[in-house]
Amino acid sequence: MAALIPIKKSAAWWALPHDERRAIFEERSHHIAASLAYLPRIARRLHHGRDLGEPFDFITWFEFAPGDAGAFDELCGLLRATEEWSFVEREVDIRLLRVG
Repeated sequence: MAALIPIKKSAAWWALPHDERRAIFEERSHHIAASLAYLPRIARRLHHGRDLGEPFDFITWFEFAPGDAGAFDELCGLLRATEEWSFVEREVDIRLLRVG
């Protein structure tokens, strides 16, 4: 299975000083630490688009076995409940299943 999730953060996020964004991301939302618990079951690729003028700031691509779909939903729930996520203005959650 896979999930493609483009994400756009608010202008308020980008207006914060870099150190404050980093503190929210790492120290208060524990984004990386929370995600590490799901490796290697859930593989992630992150592409940055903000500086390229793209409509989304980040494009995330996840791959996981069908049996780990619940773990992926759990991870998404954890991340969406963080302070960092309050700055997400838009996301599109596209799920894919390889057949055959």
